Amino acid sequence: MSWRGLLAAALLCAVLPAAADEGLRGSLTSVGSDTASALVTRWAAAFQALHPLARVQVQAAGSASAPIALTAGAADLGSMSRPMSAAELAAFAARHGHAPTRVMIAHDAIAVFVHPDNPLASVTLAELDAIYSATRRCGAPQPIRRWRDLAADADTAFGALPLLASGRNSGSGTWELFRETALCGGEYRPEMIAWPGNGAVVATVATNREAIGYAGLGYVNGLVKPLALAPRAGEAAVAPEPANVADGRYPLARALYLYVNRPPGRALAPLPAAFLAYALSAEGQALVRLEGFLPLTDAERAAQRAVLERDSTLAPSP
Repeated sequence: MSWRGLLAAALLCAVLPAAADEGLRGSLTSVGSDTASALVTRWAAAFQALHPLARVQVQAAGSASAPIALTAGAADLGSMSRPMSAAELAAFAARHGHAPTRVMIAHDAIAVFVHPDNPLASVTLAELDAIYSATRRCGAPQPIRRWRDLAADADTAFGALPLLASGRNSGSGTWELFRETALCGGEYRPEMIAWPGNGAVVATVATNREAIGYAGLGYVNGLVKPLALAPRAGEAAVAPEPANVADGRYPLARALYLYVNRPPGRALAPLPAAFLAYALSAEGQALVRLEGFLPLTDAERAAQRAVLERDSTLAPSP
C-alpha cells in the first residue's frame, strides 16, 4: 500500500467509530462532477463502513450531467464544480415547482500547469485567453500559438515549438468556469484538446514538453508544474497554494457543491440526509484534504448545515 493509502486508512480508523449502524439502509446515487467524484467516492466508502446496509453509487459524467439527472429523478445527489446555471435551475423548477437545494462541500481551484522542463513560471489571465480562446475577449492583441510568444526560451528551439493547449470537455464544470473566468466568457479555439477527465489532462502535459493544461487542483501531481496566475499584466502572480485558494486571492479559486431535490417544508429522506450530514461532519471534512481539496471552515460547515435544516431552499446564485 502507498503512503497515501496508509494515511487514508489511519485517518479512517481514527475518525470512524468501531460500531457500525445497521439501521440505515437503501441505495443512493450521486451523478455529476469528475473533479468531485474522487471525494464523493471516498465519502461513500467511509459512509458504507458506518452503514453496512446502505449503498452509494457514484457516476462521474461531468457537472453538466448533475442537473439533468436530478431533474429527471435519476439521481439523489448532483455533484458540481460550479453553481447551476440559470437555465439549469429553470429546467429543474419547471419540472419540480421549486429550486434544488445547494450545499457547499469543499474548496477547490483550477490549476494551470506545464511540463516540469518548461521555464515558464507564471501567466496572466489575458495570456490564457490568447492561448485557449478564439475570441480573445480578455484583451490580448494577438493569439498565442508558440512558446516564444510567452517569452519562454524565445531564442531557443523550444520557443519555436507550437503550444499544445489541453483542457476539459464541455460537459465539465471546470471547462465552463475556466471559460467564464480565463476566457472572459469567450469561445474556446477548436484546436484545444478536450478531455472528459482531469487525469487525462495531467497525463497529456506530463508526457508532452510543449503542452499546457488546466484541471482541478486536487489532480495536480509532481509530473507537472503549476503556474502562478496574475489577474492582469503588471500585477503580482498568485500561486495555487492552499492559503491563496482559501482566501480567494488565487484567480481561479472555486467551491464544490452537492445539489439535492428537497421540496420546501419537507425534510430530506433519511439516506441523503445522513450522507450530507456525514460530508459536513468533522470526520467527512477530514477526508477532504486527502483528495487535494480544502475543507470548509467551522463557520461554513455550520452555515451549510443550516441550509439543510431550514424549510426554505437556496436562492439561485447571482
